[in-house]
Amino acid sequence: MNMVSALKWIHNWVGFTISITMLIVLTTGVYLGSVDLLKRTDSLGQTFVPLTLEQKAETLARVFERYPEMSTVRFPTEYTPYIQATARGKAIALDSELNELASRASFDLPFYETAFWLHRNFLIDNGGKYINAWASLAGGIVTLIGIYLWWRVRNGFRLKQTFPKNTRSSSLLKSHIQLGLFVSIPLFILCVSGFLITYNSLWTGALNQKPVAQSFAVSQGNDWLSQLTNAQQVWPNSELVSVSKPRTKPGKKPTAAPQGENQKPKAQMFTIQFDEHPGVWLREADRISINHTTGVIESALKHSDRPLSGRVASFVRPLHDGLNMPASYVALITLVSLIGTGILSFSLVTFCRRTFGGKTKKTA
Repeated sequence: MNMVSALKWIHNWVGFTISITMLIVLTTGVYLGSVDLLKRTDSLGQTFVPLTLEQKAETLARVFERYPEMSTVRFPTEYTPYIQATARGKAIALDSELNELASRASFDLPFYETAFWLHRNFLIDNGGKYINAWASLAGGIVTLIGIYLWWRVRNGFRLKQTFPKNTRSSSLLKSHIQLGLFVSIPLFILCVSGFLITYNSLWTGALNQKPVAQSFAVSQGNDWLSQLTNAQQVWPNSELVSVSKPRTKPGKKPTAAPQGENQKPKAQMFTIQFDEHPGVWLREADRISINHTTGVIESALKHSDRPLSGRVASFVRPLHDGLNMPASYVALITLVSLIGTGILSFSLVTFCRRTFGGKTKKTA
């Protein structure tokens, strides 16, 4: 068996083996992406009006007081023209007067929870995510093998063969090849990033860069206006888009503070996120860490100032699920997942016909 024959065998049999798992991942990915896209494209009847620093400071104070369980407050932008208070799996939309426009919990949507866990771990708890991860990596390898096999016999693009004319294996195979060429690169990225999300220890260390020591003006403690003003002065040409506090683990009770006359106030660390320019792909990537209790800026780090490894690592999750990415990117990966579903369906039908169809005829 020569190398090309071996690669074809690997491509066919390994592709068939992982096709079932990848079909589950891709079909649920289409659903999850569609839900995300519908949320992003709904303006809730609001028109974008930028808030002043005074309005942002007042918004923070009121929203965090009203919704202590929420971890992030996002200010209106041209992409989402309303205020958002968000926590894991939940978001509350507010107008400029802080009247509730909508309250959304992802798991309350029909089939969403089932689809999410099917996509993440096939509904088999912790072990399922590792099966998912290795199936994703195998899917990426099969994609590269498919590109190589096409490259050896390439005859150019044939748009008329993109969609099958009938259900014959030859028509399905041609469509498989054409569609595969269109989505091979983004599909490979989705596969590899899915693997890396599970094995996050391979890349999260690159994000732990220690910012360069800088001196910043000290703000007034527990004063949002003073602190946002100083933070904006660090990057005067960037847009201050959100403020986050550390998430508390579900069910975790706050630790009782020790009693004593010299007891220091507990530090409240917040992260202030910026966008350097409106067209930035990875949003909220420039961050300032501030101690809200004392008003001291602990660190400031722009995405562009990270080393290459840090910038790449910052994109691992966003490239997979569109977190903090434009709606157009979410539409792209949802379309890729939809096309990938078609490719796998065509290949499964063709493989089963060629592998098992002949044996059935001989037996008959």
